[in-house]
Amino acid sequence: MIVGDGITALAFLDGLSPPPGSEVILLGRNASEFGRGAAYAKGTPGTPWQFAYLLNSPADDIDPAFAAWLAARWPEVETKMAGRRPDWLGAARGLIAEGDLYGVNAPREFYGDFMREQAEAATARLAANGARVRVMDDTATGVTLDAGGVRVARENGPALSVDSVDIAPGGPSTMRFDGDDGPFAAPSVFGYEDRIAEHILAGRETFCIGGNAAMLDVLRLCQSLIPEDELRFTALAPDGSVPAALVPRMPRKLTQPTLTPGHDTATSNMEEIAQAIATAQAEGDEMREIRAGFRAHFLNHPLTGYLENPDEARRVPGKLRFWLRGGTRDTIFDMHRLIKAGVCRMLTGSAIDIDHRADGATVRVRDADGVEQRIETGFVVNCAGAGPTSRFDPMTQDLLDQGLIARCDITRGLRVGSGCRATDPRVRYLSPAVSEVGDEVMAMPLYDAHMLRTISARGRQLTS
Repeated sequence: MIVGDGITALAFLDGLSPPPGSEVILLGRNASEFGRGAAYAKGTPGTPWQFAYLLNSPADDIDPAFAAWLAARWPEVETKMAGRRPDWLGAARGLIAEGDLYGVNAPREFYGDFMREQAEAATARLAANGARVRVMDDTATGVTLDAGGVRVARENGPALSVDSVDIAPGGPSTMRFDGDDGPFAAPSVFGYEDRIAEHILAGRETFCIGGNAAMLDVLRLCQSLIPEDELRFTALAPDGSVPAALVPRMPRKLTQPTLTPGHDTATSNMEEIAQAIATAQAEGDEMREIRAGFRAHFLNHPLTGYLENPDEARRVPGKLRFWLRGGTRDTIFDMHRLIKAGVCRMLTGSAIDIDHRADGATVRVRDADGVEQRIETGFVVNCAGAGPTSRFDPMTQDLLDQGLIARCDITRGLRVGSGCRATDPRVRYLSPAVSEVGDEVMAMPLYDAHMLRTISARGRQLTS
């Protein structure tokens, strides 16, 4: 069985070579659209925002095969995107003129289309080799292990007995705030677009808690609904800054950091990394080149090669993630332009809670100096991402409760064994929340699709 229906679940499926007569069960909330997952699901047809949400990275950073797929379908893409607001084709005009279709930040639904094709090809391969593939739209909630095999509990039916299970859930839930689900607030952008849209169209200010990719998605949602000069948009982030835009350039280049082993402390290692980033920037490297270069470097040179003490290695990823954060070129360029125009603003601070008034919301905020203030606004969208109060899905929590996987107190991420195995080898686990696989501490978070596929492929080699 494979639990999950997104990129990681598809990576597990790609690695299967079961003997003829085997059965492979694909079990996920939306397994009938296996490969898309929640991140690349189909948008609601006919809505202004159906294709508004974009990939964070240029197409070939996500997957060169996807970039080629997109380029081959470019006439169809142009037809779908013509006349849409915001003007995605206009934002891509420079890349199109340079013949760099591989560099566009494609709508996420298009990547979901690509992943569906990959999933269909994988299931066809299994069927051609004599395996039966059964697809079940359901949610797995836990496992029971005994001498007879693995029993997988699920929400909508009796438990299923299998020989082994590969578990690929999403990451932890968004950090919640009191009052973030009410008449003038939504706990997420995804799935709440209709509610949020009502308030945008009513002319209320949109207030985002968080300065990450989800915040940029809310801006795209606003842009899809109303003219930019009618926007009233505010984002609150602990550092008060917009992520760096990941800008592709021709010819492609990757920063190639040179780092030295033998560090005794995370501080020493991070000082060297910071200097390497500063040197790359001084030499003219863009964040896309720096981020992709460090990603490639750490995939081949684990952090533990630089720091013998694993606890010290565990202190590096949080800072490195912040230093190398980046996002969608189109939306970030728009954000800077709209801040300059005075229709968007970026505030520094952390949200505490949200109160609802008769005609809007009040956000209680703690600023960088620790001083509390109350900010009156129109409608609040929680874009905070994961945090100390986040919860895992029921299956992940069950594995933690049984000690099949563990949580690291330093990274706050999850720990699995070599080859993504749990403490029982019949169970494998991989999700964006994993921060350690075997003895390797992930230098960069596995929210990156390329890294997830790479780690899954390595796990196949070790467990085949």
